[in-house]
Amino acid sequence: MKIKTFYAKTMAEALRNVKEEFGTEGLILSAREFPARPSSWFREKPQVEIVAAIDTLQETELDLYTPSRDAATPRSDAAAETDRAVRLPKVDEEYSEMRRALYSLTRPSGPSASLFSDAAAYELYHDLVANEVNEWLAYKLLDEAQLRLDPSERGRRPALAEAVTEVARKLIRTNEGGNGLPAKKIIAFVGPTGVGKTTAAAKLAARLALEKKKVLLLTTDVLRIGAVEQLKIYAGLMALPCRAVAEAGELPRVIQEHSQRDYILIDTAGCCQRDLAAVRGLMELLKESPDIERHLVLSATTKPLDLQEIVDRFGICHPDHLLFTKLDETSTFGPIFNELVRTQKPLSYIADGQRVPEDLHAVRGEQIVDIVLNAH
Repeated sequence: MKIKTFYAKTMAEALRNVKEEFGTEGLILSAREFPARPSSWFREKPQVEIVAAIDTLQETELDLYTPSRDAATPRSDAAAETDRAVRLPKVDEEYSEMRRALYSLTRPSGPSASLFSDAAAYELYHDLVANEVNEWLAYKLLDEAQLRLDPSERGRRPALAEAVTEVARKLIRTNEGGNGLPAKKIIAFVGPTGVGKTTAAAKLAARLALEKKKVLLLTTDVLRIGAVEQLKIYAGLMALPCRAVAEAGELPRVIQEHSQRDYILIDTAGCCQRDLAAVRGLMELLKESPDIERHLVLSATTKPLDLQEIVDRFGICHPDHLLFTKLDETSTFGPIFNELVRTQKPLSYIADGQRVPEDLHAVRGEQIVDIVLNAH
């Protein structure tokens, strides 16, 4: 792999240099800005550093990654492919997205050639990144937003912010109905520990009960101390039935027994995203059940890289929606937008407090961007 550091006056210029050197196959490893030097001609704009790389490994180099073997022992093509697959890390989807973003952001013509020539674009970019929007995604938003505007409007922050919002809305999937009610009658809440799955289930149950719906609460979290009791307390306050299911295999039978209910909400046991063995049976059951609507519950306070890992690991159950909690405990909502764009899964609800059900909100597409980007 060839790694090179690029310096430029602006990020757009640095990205163009990466493209000229590595083409569209270049991978951005890091990007940062330096404060302007007092005696430098860069005074008006900070310097930019991008570290990029391109994969240059050849077949002869792959032997460095393979186990020692007898030189006289021939290797089959299949064995060579196995070694390659085992020893070399896979390039994940984000790198593919970065390649596409690099190509889009470094087109030789159009406003991207001088992306930060206007103070409005420069300031708005920093606002997006400060809100923890991925840097490459912030560039994409600004690049496409400027393409939508007349040259005379590109320097006006209100016009640019509105164009960024329009671009952002087209990058995410939204729920169709918009009435705040689940599309299916069986809803499962999955996710790691401590993100508020039980409270989210209780909030939605209360919301449905206020709509005069007959609701059953189920929990598979029978090992965590107090988990069943917590859900039963919520159910008792709402005068709703509650059942505990010890084994994933029992779920279909219990669901069938209560098929007359309008909605059945399933609170599942949380676990670390790196150790899903304890809930793998349940995850497989949820994935294979077309009648179950799966909501992956995530905390808005989770660090962006950890959030991405959690979403990817819990992909084993094929979640239909993302549900974010604890918005009242953070001041940056960019990671929510990052995951909505990356996964192309719609956002079902957001939670911003402990009140049941007041602090659970269904959000429509036009509201999501305003909440997570706060671009204006």
